[in-house]
Amino acid sequence: MPEQHGLGWRIGWTIAGFAPFLAVSAVHLSTKFVDDSPLDAVSKGLEMPTLALALGGMLLTTHRKPRVVVTALLFVGLALSWLGDVTLNTSLAVGLGFFLAAHVAYIAMFQLAFSERRPARWALLAILWFLALIILMGPSLGGMMVPVVLYSAILGLMAVWASRGTALTAAGAVLFVVSDTVLAFRTFTPRLQTTIWRPIVMATYLAAQALISVGVLQAQKPEGSAA
Repeated sequence: MPEQHGLGWRIGWTIAGFAPFLAVSAVHLSTKFVDDSPLDAVSKGLEMPTLALALGGMLLTTHRKPRVVVTALLFVGLALSWLGDVTLNTSLAVGLGFFLAAHVAYIAMFQLAFSERRPARWALLAILWFLALIILMGPSLGGMMVPVVLYSAILGLMAVWASRGTALTAAGAVLFVVSDTVLAFRTFTPRLQTTIWRPIVMATYLAAQALISVGVLQAQKPEGSAA
């Protein structure tokens, strides 16, 4: 059984498991410095599947076993994020809907994984972020006002609930907010249109998904331990 192996073996296996995700992410980020790369869509479509594969390997090599429902919600969130990734460029509304559903899954996941904890006090900053975002972007949203406001509210709530977990889940949620905020300004306003912001959107998004996922899995108690 994997649990019979030493710490070094488990660490090595985990690093190997994340290698495809890191490789695909590096390729995708490199496409953001050029226009119309043929590898853009392909590499983007492989990011969440390779992350899920890495997390599956992590589950096999760790003593920490999350509740089945927590694990299920994590992978549902990743699957919905993948659907958002592959549809966002062709339909903004559909892609936004998939990511909104992913955040709802993550909120439920944090609630179940960290039910005994309260959100951190610094999470109240999400209110200021939300108000600033709507004030700065509102005039440019037009018919997308309601969907963007709803999505932003759910994104902010996800970040607040992530603060109930560990430093990794909180950092991941903050990076998710950063990524979506930059993307929103690039999509709906003339701000942040220089090339450098393209890899920043994806780098923060990929780091967010990885940190949230690893943070949730590592935070769970070893199987068979007292609650």
